[in-house]
Amino acid sequence: MKRMAVVVPTALVLLGLSAGARAADTARAGDSPQNQSQPLVFRCQVVMDRQGLGLEAFRILVPKDWTFEGGITWDFAKNPPEPFSVFTAADPAGLSVIQQFPHLNMYWSPDPMAQSSFAQTGFTIMQPMGAADFLKRVFIPQARQGVTELKVLEGQPLPALTQRVLALNSMTLNIFGQISPFTFPYETRADAARVKVEYAWNGRKIVEDFSCTVTYFIASTPTMSGMSVQTVSWTPSVSSFRAPAEEMPGKIRMFQIACESRWDNPVWNVSYTRLAAIVTREKLRQQQAIFARYQQIHKTLEECNDIIMQTYENRSQAYDRMFDSYSDALRGVDTYVDPVNNWNVVLPAGYDNAWTNGSDYVFSESPSHNPNLGSTQNWTQMTRRR
Repeated sequence: MKRMAVVVPTALVLLGLSAGARAADTARAGDSPQNQSQPLVFRCQVVMDRQGLGLEAFRILVPKDWTFEGGITWDFAKNPPEPFSVFTAADPAGLSVIQQFPHLNMYWSPDPMAQSSFAQTGFTIMQPMGAADFLKRVFIPQARQGVTELKVLEGQPLPALTQRVLALNSMTLNIFGQISPFTFPYETRADAARVKVEYAWNGRKIVEDFSCTVTYFIASTPTMSGMSVQTVSWTPSVSSFRAPAEEMPGKIRMFQIACESRWDNPVWNVSYTRLAAIVTREKLRQQQAIFARYQQIHKTLEECNDIIMQTYENRSQAYDRMFDSYSDALRGVDTYVDPVNNWNVVLPAGYDNAWTNGSDYVFSESPSHNPNLGSTQNWTQMTRRR
């Protein structure tokens, strides 16, 4: 019996960038008045899905002088075609980096025939595990094979992020099922965690904070003998940020701004979910034909309803715990309105002075800072949303 994998859009569900705790004395040193008084300058990086749906996929603030590489790529050999979100943002020296890794497609079944079938379609056959265990036992050792003195400093479950991932996954499966109804019982689960490590690389001590979200699609499927077995399709998505160990305390606010600022376009995700469901329902072999047809009609899709928008925008409460342990000063977030681009920017609490010129952003904890002074550019102050 030929088994078809159920593929839902997981590539852009979450960035999942997290941070870990550090000793209280290190936190206080990193948040010294000298560091706080320095304004932080960012630019808005808009990532378009030019290869596929022709829509904005997401946007994120990155430090002004950093490079950004990557975006959305598609694997059109898959059925349905599958998008991946992969990028790196790095400082000029290449030592401080924000990175999103490609999501992974994992599968487990006690049925050897099912294992073989899914392995042929590109799934990695592995028993499911939690997010923290996956990071420690599988991902980090493989992703950082070339480093030495690797050790885990700490780990932390992220229950609020787990609930957010579960809500998003349930939403996409509901949309998928309306177009291509499931013919078997299933359930969904999720998990999220972060693991902070230290290692030596090119003579430098590096601290890297990994976060992982995992979605689990658990189904009862028949075997060749006619009996039903439980199968699990699970999708880990990993992101990280890293810096030299001695620089991490002074850069944690910068990492937090970048993490909190990311905005995923719900229209992109809903559009891909519909595409995947149509391809699955019709079982078309000519994927390019239906994809080209869908590109023509996606512009007529209605905007997502308020529930979908609220689900996507409700990110700050899921991220609060990630940065709290780094410093007592990093408590809560505020939302500012960008009047030029009509975009809400989420910042760690305390930045009472936020400005934009339409493409770049300046954040300062000094109430007297005004980037218009001595500048030929026109900066507009952003207001806090009440």
